[in-house]
Amino acid sequence: MRQHHNEKVLRNDAAKEKMLEDAVKSTSEPTQKDSKEDAEKKRITRSSEVSTSKPRTPSKEKKMEETKSESSSVDNKPFEEPSSGSVSFTALTTSTPHGHSGPGQSDVTRRSEFIIGSSRDPLTNKDVDFNDNIRRAREAMNAGVHPQLIPAGSSGSYFVRDKNGDFLAVFKPKDEEPFAPLNPKWPKFFQRILCFCCFGRACLIPNNGYLSETGASLIDDRLCLNIVPKTRVVRLSSSAFFYGRCCGRVVEPYPKEGSYQLFVHGFKDAGTVFSEWNQLGGPDHALSQDEQEQFLIQFQKMVVLDYIIRNTDRHNENWLIRQPMGNVREEGTCWHVTGKEMRLAAIDNGLAFPVKHPESASRFRQFPFGWATLSWAQKPWNEHLRIYLLQLLTPLFMHNLCQEIKHLFRYDNSTNPLLNRAQLCVLRGQVWNLRQALLNLEPPCEMVKRPQVIARRRYSSRRLPVSDEWEKCFKIKQSRNSPEGCCC
Repeated sequence: MRQHHNEKVLRNDAAKEKMLEDAVKSTSEPTQKDSKEDAEKKRITRSSEVSTSKPRTPSKEKKMEETKSESSSVDNKPFEEPSSGSVSFTALTTSTPHGHSGPGQSDVTRRSEFIIGSSRDPLTNKDVDFNDNIRRAREAMNAGVHPQLIPAGSSGSYFVRDKNGDFLAVFKPKDEEPFAPLNPKWPKFFQRILCFCCFGRACLIPNNGYLSETGASLIDDRLCLNIVPKTRVVRLSSSAFFYGRCCGRVVEPYPKEGSYQLFVHGFKDAGTVFSEWNQLGGPDHALSQDEQEQFLIQFQKMVVLDYIIRNTDRHNENWLIRQPMGNVREEGTCWHVTGKEMRLAAIDNGLAFPVKHPESASRFRQFPFGWATLSWAQKPWNEHLRIYLLQLLTPLFMHNLCQEIKHLFRYDNSTNPLLNRAQLCVLRGQVWNLRQALLNLEPPCEMVKRPQVIARRRYSSRRLPVSDEWEKCFKIKQSRNSPEGCCC
């Protein structure tokens, strides 16, 4: 018993001595365990603070990379590759509305590759063709060869020429649009003064044609249609522009903002070409079978473009055709030029992107598509084009396309963002109808008869669509048929 008690006392003494040694050691030399515990506490505190803050949204560059990786699987082999205009420009910056960065935007500004600086600015973008065109225009204006006013049309449009007088581009200043205050054409000037009730088009944003021209080029580039000449927003200064009607007052030329569209050579307007074909007995006699197939594909590409942007001003004078024919033989057949193919150019896209469908905005002026009555509109869709569009027009592609259009249109600070949102609703509705027509094998003449709809997002603007089904990503609503204007 006594022995057992002595052993217990010894064990207690040894334990006390060990505790004392540990205590002395801890006060003289801090252990690594303590430092690790402190660091762990600090890390937990920081993580708790970060978790309560607003989550970060993925940057635009990351989104675009994801989109490109997903869209790379689309088979666009039958069609041309995107033009060099798809390379980013060094662009003018536009402030974010309301002074803060929105979803998918950078912290400071938004940039659009379709908006570039003045022709006098250094050309730092990677578009070689456009750079060369601007350089030649700059050299010509420095040499005294200024742009030339185009007599036709209702707006102040100018042929930009090089030093030799050859046409380089068509420039349309914003303040010389059909109903702008500095329009040089007298008919529109008197219409503004005497007939203001018929002023403009009720479904379009006034004096936004230069952005509409550029937006059509953007959509053409993203869909790889290659039928719209390359168009950008540019600032030019020239004494040839119109600066006012005040007599006796000299106005110093200042830079004007407008759309700059590259000039296409070797094309004729569709009305002239159709007349030539009719003199030869019609398209069946004037064109070979291969040329008819080429023209049909080009025509249907223009149909896709006009329908998506809801062009309100397409007629036979503002779409051009380059036909691969030189001389006409005696028997009425055509002699073909080697190395050329049937091409089509859709120009003058300034009256597009409405805020509501024209059919619901006016009682008398509904602006139907001029090509809907042609025999080419009754032919079925080219199967390769149909499959290509159905694979391309996914909700994710549509989201990124609308983001680009929105950032381009918000370059104009005077436009209400709600109007831009309405433009996107109409745009999505048109794409919805286009997809339905492609799925149901409806030709273009039947597609234009579909009911007008608008489409809104079902997902948050701060997120990307997570489904490939349009019904899950967009809410479709039929447009109200309640015209508000009397005759506009």
